[in-house]
Amino acid sequence: MLTVRQLRSCCGPSARPQSGYQSLRMSLRSAESALAVVVLLGAAFVNCGGSDSATGNAGAGGDAGTRTPGQAGSETSTGTGGSSGGGAGSGTIDPSGGGEGPTDLGRPYANVTAVVATPTSGGYTFDVSVESADLDCSQYANWWEVLSQSGALLYRRILEHSHTDENGTSDPDAPGNTFTRSGGPVDTTADEVVLVRAHISTEGYNGTVMRGSVAQGFAEAPDIDGTFAADVESEDPQPAGCLF
Repeated sequence: MLTVRQLRSCCGPSARPQSGYQSLRMSLRSAESALAVVVLLGAAFVNCGGSDSATGNAGAGGDAGTRTPGQAGSETSTGTGGSSGGGAGSGTIDPSGGGEGPTDLGRPYANVTAVVATPTSGGYTFDVSVESADLDCSQYANWWEVLSQSGALLYRRILEHSHTDENGTSDPDAPGNTFTRSGGPVDTTADEVVLVRAHISTEGYNGTVMRGSVAQGFAEAPDIDGTFAADVESEDPQPAGCLF
C-alpha cells in the first residue's frame, strides 16, 4: 500500500489540487504503476534465481549426464571390469592348480583316485585306485608309487599287465579303466605326509597325484605335476615286462 509520501513523490510537490474523483484516479494509477514495478522486480529476482538454479542443475545435469544409460554403462563397464576383473582374475584361476593342472588330457594318463592305508607288519599296506588310459601292453599304467614330500621314493608297486577289462572297454578317453591294487609294506608313520602317484608306460607321470597321511587321509594335490621328482622314474624296481 502506497503512503502519502510515495504519492507525493510520484505526483510531484507542484501538483495542483484535484477533485476527489481525479485524485482517486491518479492514486489508483500510481498504485498500479508501483505494483507493476514490484511485479517486474519480483520477476527479475525469480529469473535471477532461476538462472542460478539452472546453472546448478546444468552442472548437476552434466555430472548426471555422464551416467546416462549409454554412458553410465561405459563407465560402469570400465570401473567394474577393472576391479572385478582383478577379483575375477584372483577368483577364476586356482592358485594351487598351476594352470590346467597336473593331468594333460591330450596325452595318455594315469590318475590316482583313492588311497586307503592300513597297518601291517613293517609299515602300512596301501590300497591305491588308479584310473588310466590303458589299451593293452602298448599303453598302460605300469606302476604306482609313494614319495616323501621332498621327492624320495619310498615304495613302488609294479603293475604287470593292462587293466582294460576292469570296465569292459579299451577306449583310452573313456573315464573308467579304474582298478585298485594293494602294495606294501610302505615304510612310513601315521603322521608323515606322503605323495601317491601313478605312472603310464608311454607318457610317464601324467595324472592326478594325491597327498596325505595315514592318520589324516588323502586328497588331490593339484600343485604336483609330472615334473616333480621326475628323476625317480629310472629307479628300481622296474617292470620286467607286460603280460597282456
